[in-house]
Amino acid sequence: MSDPNDGRPSADREIDRVDRGGWAVVAALSIAGAGIAVGSQLLVVAATLPLWYVAAAVLGSRQEAMIRVERRVAIDGESESSPTDADDRSESIVSGDPGDTVTVRTAVRNIGSEPIVDLRVVDGVPESLPVVAGTPRTCVALDPLETAMIEYELRLRRGEHRFGDATIRIRDLTGTVVETRTASATGEETIRCSPTVDTVPLGGGTNYYAGEVPTDEGGSGVEFYSVRDYEPGDPVGAIDWRRYAGTRELATVEYRAERATRIVCVVDARGSQFVGTTAAHPPAVDLSADAARRTVETLLSTGHPSGVVAVHDRRLAIVPPGTDPETRRRATELLSATRRGTLEGTAVRTLRGDPGEELAGTLPGEAQVYLFSSFVDDHPLDLVERLRAHGYAVRVVAPDITAGDDTATRLQALDRRTRLARARATGARVVDWDLERPLGLVLRDAIGEVKTR
Repeated sequence: MSDPNDGRPSADREIDRVDRGGWAVVAALSIAGAGIAVGSQLLVVAATLPLWYVAAAVLGSRQEAMIRVERRVAIDGESESSPTDADDRSESIVSGDPGDTVTVRTAVRNIGSEPIVDLRVVDGVPESLPVVAGTPRTCVALDPLETAMIEYELRLRRGEHRFGDATIRIRDLTGTVVETRTASATGEETIRCSPTVDTVPLGGGTNYYAGEVPTDEGGSGVEFYSVRDYEPGDPVGAIDWRRYAGTRELATVEYRAERATRIVCVVDARGSQFVGTTAAHPPAVDLSADAARRTVETLLSTGHPSGVVAVHDRRLAIVPPGTDPETRRRATELLSATRRGTLEGTAVRTLRGDPGEELAGTLPGEAQVYLFSSFVDDHPLDLVERLRAHGYAVRVVAPDITAGDDTATRLQALDRRTRLARARATGARVVDWDLERPLGLVLRDAIGEVKTR
């Protein structure tokens, strides 16, 4: 495995050196024996030729080939930096959506002073991602400082996918010595495939900022609400002039008032949420935090006051609703910390009583609540029941991490479905998130979509 800085083989690589010169010894002995048997000096001299062949191969293979491998990834044609850049980059994560096409470009460079006459490379493609174009393999000859490029395309599937080390096989000029090794690549190492929240549902939870959600009162809006007697000070534009033309009586038309929606995304970040379906899928807290992040970004971009609360085992981390860039920054930092199980850079409230009651005490007025939790225990159900008892509109997004055929998992899935049914019975809207279906489609089909204010 080549070090990205100096090309020397690193200590953690696996090397398998195979010397295929045994045939030469057998051939030399056979020819020499035949020469002695028939008394031919020519055959005896010829018996030394295979040995010289092996000696030349061994003496010519003393210097270790030095290889550098660099990998770059682009999602659906996005630009990426050149794989042959000399700068050393640490591990990075590329994010995409299910069904996206990923273009992988892996550069293999001979940074030694000797040519490599036979170099074969297989890139470490993630096992769960299919190659849909190109090939992750190559067989080339490289002069010193020459680079070979491997280019292929992958189709994204849900989950977090890590590239493995590239496998390298080097043969010498004679083909008698073969060296096999693994080589780590600098550049992108992980692809995270999460669902896109293209639309975010809104319900009836409102505040007194003018906005798009209809209320049961008259005021500024576009939908007809009622006609009442004219009162001094009413705007001229609100007078029903058609009625005045017929009856000579002044009346005022009122329209249904609309209020903006303040939404608080509540993410379940307790210990039980750091569990995934399989090794190929991220834990529930990652799914919830990512869905909440995309939801908040969509809401803020359309002008809706939005905030975040992360519920830990004994504490709440809070970012109050807002629309300013500082709210966006704090919400993003909180959700990133939630995935790591930490609380850096957030306002923290220690739980001293019932979590549902204390959560309700942190929420503003008639805010609408989005609860992101896998519902693998009773805690999120208790939160929903408490919030509904306080009159909050609740929307539940529950990633299903109970995939499995064993008895314990099937029982866990049954208990989870029962909890979701009880949550629906409280009047909460519940989205049971099948991880094989994009979350954006689930939300759009189940509830609706956000409009720009």
